[in-house]
Amino acid sequence: MKSSSTIAWTFSVLFLVLALLGFISDSLLVDSAFFETNTILNFTHLITAVGFAFVAKEKVDESIHHIQVFGVTYMMISGIGFMGMNIQIGEPWSYALYLNFLNYVQFGLGIILSISGSMLKKRRRLILA
Repeated sequence: MKSSSTIAWTFSVLFLVLALLGFISDSLLVDSAFFETNTILNFTHLITAVGFAFVAKEKVDESIHHIQVFGVTYMMISGIGFMGMNIQIGEPWSYALYLNFLNYVQFGLGIILSISGSMLKKRRRLILA
């Protein structure tokens, strides 16, 4: 089944682009960049891209399982982001919305990964039945 490999390669490229965008915007030393990250997050995106590249090379059942695990992990990371937000009274609303938006994007990405892994698992069961 090629679809699990295709999904893994797609997310590998996506996270590689995110890492490169983060490194480029950090190296430009701009006061306000649209894609503000830190070095740890950039390396995390790079490691995740490499992880998805390895997942794309695995057997179908293992790659489907790892796609689901990545999804749940990403949802938990966004949950930590929601809990760690320390927005206090007097903070600009744009700052609060920006942080919430990034957490929602991460949570949405985790949901997309989990759903795609579940759909691949269901499809695999139907094909094998």
